[in-house]
Amino acid sequence: MRVRKRDGRLEEFSREKIIRTCLRAGASRKTAEKVAEEVERRIYDGISTDDVLEMVIELLLQYEYGKGRRYDLKRSILRLGPAGFAFEKFVARLLEEYGYKTETNVVVEGKCVRQEIDVVAEKGSERYMIECKFHNIPVYTGLKEAMYTYARFLDVSGFTFPWIFTNTRFSDDAKTYAKCMGIRLTGWNYPDGEGIETLLENKHLYPITILKVDKETISIAVNNGLVFCRDVIKAGERKLKKLGIREARRLVEEAKEVLS
Repeated sequence: MRVRKRDGRLEEFSREKIIRTCLRAGASRKTAEKVAEEVERRIYDGISTDDVLEMVIELLLQYEYGKGRRYDLKRSILRLGPAGFAFEKFVARLLEEYGYKTETNVVVEGKCVRQEIDVVAEKGSERYMIECKFHNIPVYTGLKEAMYTYARFLDVSGFTFPWIFTNTRFSDDAKTYAKCMGIRLTGWNYPDGEGIETLLENKHLYPITILKVDKETISIAVNNGLVFCRDVIKAGERKLKKLGIREARRLVEEAKEVLS
């Protein structure tokens, strides 16, 4: 039985892959095997990976609600836009959890023109100029974006290295160019063992978009510094009062379920 990836390629269905992903989301071995068995029973040759994902989320939500939400991590990051402003706040908060001091939307005078830096991150003697490349569909961040970032880096002073964060994947050309020019890259499943999903999962940092929220709620929450479910639990009801007491409480309870 084969599944169709987003780029059109076909690959053999892997029951073990589903089990591993469910376990990584925090599901029990029993639930993971139960989900994989049910998915294997339902699928057909040529099914899309998106349809498989929907199936897994549906089953995880049925068996272990919080774990089902965690499995939906990739799509939750795609919901951080559409303008990308929330993604910049998201990247800054993520880096703070790893000991960086950050500022967002910093305007600096370049040698040629004024530049607005998405995120400035400092740790020790290093000061990074971070470009945030947000996509609300799963497309590659490519060579053009890498070259654009490096050109901006050359125009400003006071930074050690340029760094690109994306919520999707990097193209091979972007990776090659970045390695050659000394650009740090962080995206989905890249670099190996340090991709954005690993950084999040290692510290149980699940974005608020993993919850059942609309765009208005996301905007209110992010503008109040609530980027992760952990933030909602810590100060949600007070900082989400614009939504009303009932809705604020619902979000806090759902965030607790995700992290339970």
